[in-house]
Amino acid sequence: MSTVETRDRTLSRLLAAKAAAAASGVVQATRGKLKRVFCIEHGWLVYGASNLIEEQLDEYLVRQHALAPADRAAAAAEAAKAKKDIVSHLLATETLSPVAARRGLEGLLQALLTSCLEWPDGEYHYAAGQPDLAGKVTVRLDPVQLILQHARRYPVSLDAVRIRLGPPDVRPTRSARGESMLESLTGDDASRYLLANTDGNHTLGELLADCPAPEEETLRTLYALLLVGAIEERAARRQRPGSKDSPLTEEECVAVLGRVHGADHYGILGLDRRALREEIRDAYYSLARRYHPDRFRAGDLHRYLAQMEAYFTKVTEAYNTLYSPELRRDYDRQLEERVHAPVEEKGTAHLARQNFLRARELLERRRLTEAASYLENAVRQDDSIAEYHLELGALLAGNPRRRGDAEDLLWRAIEIDPSLTRAYIALGDLYHKAARPADASRMFREALNWDPTNDHARQQLAALGNVGEASESLLRRLFRG
Repeated sequence: MSTVETRDRTLSRLLAAKAAAAASGVVQATRGKLKRVFCIEHGWLVYGASNLIEEQLDEYLVRQHALAPADRAAAAAEAAKAKKDIVSHLLATETLSPVAARRGLEGLLQALLTSCLEWPDGEYHYAAGQPDLAGKVTVRLDPVQLILQHARRYPVSLDAVRIRLGPPDVRPTRSARGESMLESLTGDDASRYLLANTDGNHTLGELLADCPAPEEETLRTLYALLLVGAIEERAARRQRPGSKDSPLTEEECVAVLGRVHGADHYGILGLDRRALREEIRDAYYSLARRYHPDRFRAGDLHRYLAQMEAYFTKVTEAYNTLYSPELRRDYDRQLEERVHAPVEEKGTAHLARQNFLRARELLERRRLTEAASYLENAVRQDDSIAEYHLELGALLAGNPRRRGDAEDLLWRAIEIDPSLTRAYIALGDLYHKAARPADASRMFREALNWDPTNDHARQQLAALGNVGEASESLLRRLFRG
């Protein structure tokens, strides 16, 4: 097979295109030292592999309780002697049934694909030809359906879905693939409605307002259609006659980002407490048109992309809170309580603690963006408390674009309290996700120095076996060049 570098912007569109063409070949997804391959036969996803030991099928079967650890260990020793892969040996000895193996492979493929679709970056290559899968367990999965299932659950935050779709005044346009999907769709009212109306004449805001499905279902359906290429990612906006969108400048970006530090929801939207719902909506749309992160994905201001994504998340959170009458009443009450708190209780240490406790409540309710804001306030108001740095660092570690900030916060927590085992664990998990296995191992070992009974550190150290020779060999065989 010859290697051809694809120019598709996302893995999802590449897989959807190959499925539509009933193509056969191998897609390689690479991020740093991490490599995964997805094998396609006549448009169906039939096999997948990774160069990480913990992402091998036998390891996945153990985690899913479909294979006993002792059976896996015994098979590994015997397979090494026979120079066979572990799963083939398990099947040959009838320790594992073909049905269980296929079911496990289906789950592993979905997990690998979901993880790749959530990568903030990555490189994808496609090699046409028949994959060499002699002796391998294979399945027959529709990659488009897997992508659609993914979009129903990820990203977890609805605000993140809004950001990926674009500002409210874009006009999604149905593609040729969308036309064919519209003809074949049955029983999916939201998809049919959205495909029928993504004709370039309706804005995203109008589609959300008019679609008969609930807002979250509408947003996630639009995102799914975007992923598989049924609608165009960004359509040109129609500007009002005579309107002028002046170029963004670095000075303006710095000023906008500076205004949100310590601001409440009203301040973020540039409104006063008496603002009407229409004014809240107009303020949000105005900020979305001007500062949506899509405007920073290329060009001279690209370096502000991560900051503008964080900023726009705050804008969206402010809009969602203030536009809802019920949420706005609760928020206004909280503001009033802060204003009328006794003077003696307003020292920075007390305020920091109050922000920290409020963040804990929000974390339990999965309102992560608002929790991060309160934790940032706590750290600013009292930099001497290791727990504040730890909680904020652990929260930001889940955002690939904030991992640098998370790393600094977690090291600061350790500096304040070197015995804080959770900080070492959080750093180890962060380094593991960032494909820095040596650093991850060091952190997990340090955690065990302070807490020798920590199961998570032990399990992660066992999983960090670096790249397995068998899996590396398999990747080279599946994907030559």
